[in-house]
Amino acid sequence: MNLTVVAKLDLSPQDKERLNHTLNIFADACNAISKVAFERRCFNPVALHHLTYRDIRERFGLHANLAIRARDRVAKAYKALKASKQPLKLLTFKAQSLDLDARLFRLFWKGDELWVSIAACDGKRVKCPVKVGQRYLPLLKAQKPTFATLKRHRDGDLYLHIAVSVPDPEPSDPPVNVVGVDLGEVDLLVASNGFKVSGIELIERRKRFRARRSALQRKGTRAKRARKRLSDKERRWTRTYLHTVSRRFVDSLLPNSLVVLEDLKGIRDRCQRKGAEQRVQFHTWAFRQLQFMISYKARLAGHQVIFVKPNHTSQTCPRCGHISPSNRLSTRLFRCQKCGFQHNANFVAALNLANRAA
Repeated sequence: MNLTVVAKLDLSPQDKERLNHTLNIFADACNAISKVAFERRCFNPVALHHLTYRDIRERFGLHANLAIRARDRVAKAYKALKASKQPLKLLTFKAQSLDLDARLFRLFWKGDELWVSIAACDGKRVKCPVKVGQRYLPLLKAQKPTFATLKRHRDGDLYLHIAVSVPDPEPSDPPVNVVGVDLGEVDLLVASNGFKVSGIELIERRKRFRARRSALQRKGTRAKRARKRLSDKERRWTRTYLHTVSRRFVDSLLPNSLVVLEDLKGIRDRCQRKGAEQRVQFHTWAFRQLQFMISYKARLAGHQVIFVKPNHTSQTCPRCGHISPSNRLSTRLFRCQKCGFQHNANFVAALNLANRAA
C-alpha cells in the first residue's frame, strides 16, 4: 500500500527563501524543457535528456538530479496530455512543487525529532526539523523513503509530501466481525454495524459552492482567479470532510473486522438522473474517494477489506432472501413483499453486502 505523509517544514526565513528560489528555478527549467519538447515534438524522456540536459544545467545552475527531475516532470506531463486525447499544446509549469529523489532529500533523526536535508539550487543543502502527525512517525522511522515532493501550499508555507510504502497488515485470526458498507448520496454512508452518516451536509455545502461559482461565472474573465480559488476551497473542504467520515467509521469497527465495500465500477455510466441538479449531484458524488480512504485506513488498523458486486442488494430481503424491485417502496424504505420485513433500505443493502462475504 502506497501512502503520502504530509510534513510541514520548520524553516528559518533564510532557508525558506532559498527553497522558494529553488522552486522558481525548477519551474523555469521545466518551462525551458517544455518549450524544446513542444517545438521538436520530442516527448521521450531519454531523447529529451540528450536535447536539454547540458543546456539546462548551464543556464539554471541546477543540481544534476534536479535537471533530471525537471526533464521527467515535463515528459510525464506531455504523456498525460496525449493519454487524455486533448489537442497538443505548450505546457507551462508554476513554481508550486519540486520532485525529490533519494539524492535530493534525506530524513534523519536528532533525538526524538525528525529532520530533513534538502538540496537547494545554490549548492548548499537546507536542513530543518519537520512537523508530522504522531501516528505517522513510526512509518517514517521504519523505512527510508526515496521519493518526496516539496510543495508550497496556499498559505505560503513549504511542506514535504513523502511517499511511503506500507505492507498490508495480515490479520492473525479470521475476522470476528463482518461489516457491510452502503454508500449513497442522501445517506452518505450506512454500515451494518449501525454507523451512519447523512450526506445532506455535503450536498448542501456543494450547492452553495456551485451557486457562488455561478455568480462569479456571470462576471466573465474578471473573476477567473476567484473561481479557481473557490474550486480549490471546495476540493479541500470535501477532502477534509471525507477524511473525518472515514476515520470515524474505521474507529467504530471492532478489532479484526472484515469491511465489505461495493464494487461501483461503471456506475456513472449505468445510472441515469433526471434534471440538471440531480445530474450534477450524482456526478460530484465522491464515492471513489471515500472508498479509498476507508480502505487504506481500515487496512492500516489491521482490518480486512474486500469489494463485492452490489447487484440487487437494496431489493433483497436479508431475512427470507426474496428479491423484487417492489421490495423497495421508496428511496429509504424497504418492505419485503413476502415476509413483511421492514427497515431502512440503505441499512438493508449494508446487511446484504455483509451476508455476501460471510
